Amino acid sequence: MRASLRGLALLRTLPLLALSVLAPACSAPADAAASAEDDATRGGKIQLLVTVDWEGRDLRDDNLRAMENLHARFPDVKLVHFLNAAYFTKQGADADATKAQMARVIAPGDERGLHIHGWKRLFEASGVTFKSGPTFWGTTLGPEECTSDCGHEVPISLYSADELRKVVRFSVDKLDANGFGRAKSFRCGGWMAKDSVREAIRAEGIRYEQSAVPTAFLAPKLAPYPLHGWLGEIWQGTTETSQPFTMPTAAGDLVEVPDNGALADYVTADQMVAVFEANKAAWLRDKRRNVVVSIGFHQESASRFVFQVEGALARIKEIAERERIPLESITSERVRAR
Repeated sequence: MRASLRGLALLRTLPLLALSVLAPACSAPADAAASAEDDATRGGKIQLLVTVDWEGRDLRDDNLRAMENLHARFPDVKLVHFLNAAYFTKQGADADATKAQMARVIAPGDERGLHIHGWKRLFEASGVTFKSGPTFWGTTLGPEECTSDCGHEVPISLYSADELRKVVRFSVDKLDANGFGRAKSFRCGGWMAKDSVREAIRAEGIRYEQSAVPTAFLAPKLAPYPLHGWLGEIWQGTTETSQPFTMPTAAGDLVEVPDNGALADYVTADQMVAVFEANKAAWLRDKRRNVVVSIGFHQESASRFVFQVEGALARIKEIAERERIPLESITSERVRAR
């Protein structure tokens, strides 16, 4: 979701151990180090997903520069970009300039996924009649709000699977035509991936869905709004240690990858590190299994929030180095459902 709305502040596979040390690591006892190294050979790792939601609103230079700085500071951290075709459907959009702006912050090892919000121009370009509400906030959009474009806050789950297939197909084709490849992963705008959404993306060839979110992280900002209740119903039971699982749909199975650390508009660096620690504890109980930790941010608010991701990454890396924890930066295709 975008970072602010109506004054509301909202919503390579290379081991991270190879990254440069930002702070001196404490020496672990020799016996503990040997034990950890023996455990690391048994196959289990903590796998780190760092995701970026591209909302489809704008491509400001300050946000793009913040993302470039993140890559410069952590060159071995892969980003999973959930890209939005809505940038190409804006009134007067320059396709070449849009493509260049997006491409400048996507590194060769990064993943190119798909993100969809309910933008009017995107849905109409896909051949789907636009719905104006109810929005995340319980309102309905009026004509005065849609003079150029609107609909970011309209949940796409209001549409049928057939309608959504048109939007997914249009979006994937548009991104592919502009050099971003065909997405295999998806995150829904507002995390609102209900049945129709999941069926549509699977029918269009997407295999990984990443919208399950612990609503406890969202409550401080979203509790007064319908969105929070809707998400509580869809993702009931999702916590900070929830792990990838198989999600059946009418079009076949998806791998659901929980966004267990949410996004930086809603969680602090301290909370991201706490999510890592909770999942580290789960890994320590069974070191034969991989454990996935997902943290991230929004492109549209990167200049304001990416520093929290950087702070969390530095601390997570330091913990992993000090404690000899096998940690790797991954993209969706490395995820396995339990």
